[in-house]
Amino acid sequence: TQSSTDRSEHESQPTRHLRESLESIPGIVPRQEHGGREVNLSIRGSGNKTGCCVRNIKMYEDGFSVTQPDGTARPELHDPWFLRSIEVRRGPSSSLYDNYALGGMVHLRTRRGRDIDGVETFVTAGSYGYHKQAIAIGKEYGNLDIALFSSYQREDGWRDHSQYWMSTVNLNIRYRIDDRQTLYVKAVNVDEDEKFPTRLTLSQFRANPRQMGGTSTTNPVTLGQKLRDRLTMVGAIYERQIDANTVLTTEADYHVKDINQPVGTTVNPSFKHYTDLRHDGKLGSMPLKSYLGLFANYLEQEGVNNLNLNNGSGAFGPVTQQNRFSVRNIGGRFREELEFTPKWILAVGLGYERSDISGFVNNFSATTTTSTLTSTVGVNRSFDNWAPDISLTYRLNEGTNIWTRASVGYGIPQFSNMTVGLDGNPGFNNNVKPQKNFNVEIGTNTQLTPTLWVEAVGFWTFFKDEIITQSVPITPTTAGNFAVNAKESQYRGIELGWRWMPLEGLRLTGAYTHMDSQYIRFVDQFGTGGVVTRVNQSGRQVPSVEKNVFNIKAAYDHTPSGLGGWVEGSWIDSFYVNNNNTLGAPSYVLFNANAHHYYRTHNNRYIKFIKTYVELDNIFDKAYVAWATPVADSVADANKQAFYAGIGRAFYAGVTLGF
Repeated sequence: TQSSTDRSEHESQPTRHLRESLESIPGIVPRQEHGGREVNLSIRGSGNKTGCCVRNIKMYEDGFSVTQPDGTARPELHDPWFLRSIEVRRGPSSSLYDNYALGGMVHLRTRRGRDIDGVETFVTAGSYGYHKQAIAIGKEYGNLDIALFSSYQREDGWRDHSQYWMSTVNLNIRYRIDDRQTLYVKAVNVDEDEKFPTRLTLSQFRANPRQMGGTSTTNPVTLGQKLRDRLTMVGAIYERQIDANTVLTTEADYHVKDINQPVGTTVNPSFKHYTDLRHDGKLGSMPLKSYLGLFANYLEQEGVNNLNLNNGSGAFGPVTQQNRFSVRNIGGRFREELEFTPKWILAVGLGYERSDISGFVNNFSATTTTSTLTSTVGVNRSFDNWAPDISLTYRLNEGTNIWTRASVGYGIPQFSNMTVGLDGNPGFNNNVKPQKNFNVEIGTNTQLTPTLWVEAVGFWTFFKDEIITQSVPITPTTAGNFAVNAKESQYRGIELGWRWMPLEGLRLTGAYTHMDSQYIRFVDQFGTGGVVTRVNQSGRQVPSVEKNVFNIKAAYDHTPSGLGGWVEGSWIDSFYVNNNNTLGAPSYVLFNANAHHYYRTHNNRYIKFIKTYVELDNIFDKAYVAWATPVADSVADANKQAFYAGIGRAFYAGVTLGF
């Protein structure tokens, strides 16, 4: 099940983050996190129960995996203005995408040098102190294609204490060595400096949804609550056509996160390697596509947490924790696609992966002046995972596919899942198991008329040992996240998408997702004061899963004049934030409008084209919950800090010049 965006979703708008681009695709739910370009992504209920980042969904950019070997991807790495499209593949996909592809895969593709063919500059500004400057330089010279993107983005924030500054550089070099060989080199670097507020309780949200949260002793300002992160990836892909029907591709990259936050620093260097062999042949007279892949990746982490001295500058006090660990993954996969009769295709795939996690955590009892070692927690675990995949597709014609599919996804525990106790404090939680899901679906992509395209999918996903992370306060100034396995849970629903072009220049699009999520067998566990409480949550809804998500958009472009505009509405249903289903985030409806955008070519020696736009988001200034994570039921509902408010009414304008 695959959908993609087009270039119009990434230009002529503020390009603040990926949410703007992905709302038009069914099945995927993007949520704005605490600031900057940080977006949480969920596909069919996977990926939305995390305190940060993107997990349980594999992410790629231009063929490079940007999900590190521990399953973490940082969407801030991607500037939407650089993109020409985003592909979303929905449903468990570990047979092709390995560990953590429980929800599916998101592949972002940047523009090539030949698309730019010169220089483009982009300037935009708007509400809450937002402004962004970007430049793209690109050209194709014979066998060489070069594209360089750079941007600087800043915002004062729509919540108190939520300013950020972000700079991005993205370099892409493609060189066709000869008719059989191609080399592609990519380098990306993001520097992010951000202040962020505290998640709010429901009463705080109702009183003032855009406050910074906290109390006199947990004020994010006095805590110096901010991050200073650097994300870097450098890699290369070499492709060789062995013969007319066989292609070999090999990829290697170095990827590092350098994290600096008020409670400590963490460095995550990682190395990834993939080698793939593709062959188009025949089995008898039947067309057969074959694929074989091998991969290996490795990640290290070294981190130190410190007591926050709460002096307004986020100064580090004595050490509270030291950690060092590694993750190693190695495996292989194959796939066969056989067109056994005209228009009918049977695909069978299988993936295998061996994973090893080892390391230790030293925990300290700290005062404002001293640290005392209290415990050492060691982890040394290995996992073997298999992921089969089978599908049957009927291609009625070029515009219509009907398919049914069964597939498996898996994800091993995070190191932190095994080194935090059920009360959120450092401890031993080595009983956390890998999670696995099995998905069955039936769907169609259909061109009903020359101007109407419809996508419809029904799915049912069965989880075994789904890893549920829950937030819990530890002290007045800190919180922890612990993990438990839900023995059995299920997600089932439908995904609908449509695109209708009734008149020249007029485009009506929509995306709707309905999903029921339920714990089938789950005994929840949490600790308080050294006592573990167990609660049977079987039959409850899984938290952080919206039952309904709906987006509709009407756009018009008048080609002769270069003028256009669009209006869209989004309905996001309510969802629970705790396993006991007693506290939830309310539903909301938002309306946005691109009141004007303009495109005009200029065939002179100085300017090739000019684009402008004017946009108004959240027209009715709706106060809504943009992001919430599960909170443990060891905390009373009134004290559950779960909610972050979305952006208020905002106005933006921008211009792009091509030279």
